[in-house]
Amino acid sequence: MHQGSCLCGLIKYSVDDNLKFIVNCHCRFCCKAHGAPFTTLLFMPFSKFELLEGGELLASYEVKAIDGLRCFCSKCGTRLYNYLPSKGRISLVVATLDIDAELHPIANINIASKCSWHQIDDELPQYSSVPSSSEFGQLLAGRS
Repeated sequence: MHQGSCLCGLIKYSVDDNLKFIVNCHCRFCCKAHGAPFTTLLFMPFSKFELLEGGELLASYEVKAIDGLRCFCSKCGTRLYNYLPSKGRISLVVATLDIDAELHPIANINIASKCSWHQIDDELPQYSSVPSSSEFGQLLAGRS
């Protein structure tokens, strides 16, 4: 079990996940939402996420292009996760986890819409969009 929070600490959550499906997302939505060339995300089932405190401060913004919600703290503005209700999945912003463990992204995704001025300098596999479940499985198998 791992815990996380927003910047002001009023929203707290826990996740019951192995923290393996971590990616650097380069989509334009993440770039705009974070003011950065990419965001590091953990993909996981929503059922493994639990809001512990501050639920009344959780706000969302509907993004029709992803058929989902960007969820954030209405007090400090910290983006916490994207929620895709139709898939029962979230992509959690890894930087909001309150852990010191070494976490390693397994790929760069959505590079088809990455910032043209950003050079990807790592050795991670690159995907033009979000990899399929089987591609994620192959990525993880290759890291063992």
